[in-house]
Amino acid sequence: MNIGEVIKYRRKKRNITQAELAELLNITPQAVSRWEMGISYPDIAMIPKISGVLWVSADELLGIRPLNTGQSVEDMDPLLDQSQADSVFDYVPGQITGESRNILVVDDADFMRATLEDILTHHGHTVLQAGNGQECLDVLQEKDVDVCVLDIVMPVMGGMDALRKIRERHPGIKVVMLSALSRKNIVEQALQLGADAFVVKPFQEAGLIERIG
Repeated sequence: MNIGEVIKYRRKKRNITQAELAELLNITPQAVSRWEMGISYPDIAMIPKISGVLWVSADELLGIRPLNTGQSVEDMDPLLDQSQADSVFDYVPGQITGESRNILVVDDADFMRATLEDILTHHGHTVLQAGNGQECLDVLQEKDVDVCVLDIVMPVMGGMDALRKIRERHPGIKVVMLSALSRKNIVEQALQLGADAFVVKPFQEAGLIERIG
């Protein structure tokens, strides 16, 4: 398989569309389509991010070792939907207070940050932004933040490392993980590290607002 075929195979195993993959990678759906058709190839700098999003090794993407189409991590530990992620957290829906909060949105995708800002400001919240975990920690050093909405796969510092440091340095901040990487062990790790909730991408606006509280 060439790299486009590997991407297509893994994307379908993740049960996500070309548009959803494009959003996770902060590129256009047309770019994903061209990769899968073999018209063009991703830049080498994109390989680590594609690897993280699709849960495939760089060696498999680059054809250094054959793609394993038998039993895989996906087969053994499937992605959870929102209700399943909620059950890991023993999440019980509560009332939305309507209180305005200072919310830090942390995601390396410009489109996702803009989308979240639109949603949250519409509900009366004040929104700050960061593009990775290190930027998140820098903002928290300087600004008062009530809630942090945190992606997992990001350059420089990922969401899990950021979550660990937030709990060490800012234990009073509410942290809501927001990610398509809803594998059971990932959701459980987020809980163990001190996350307050886990929202699965693609998400429902009402569900996000409800978990922010």
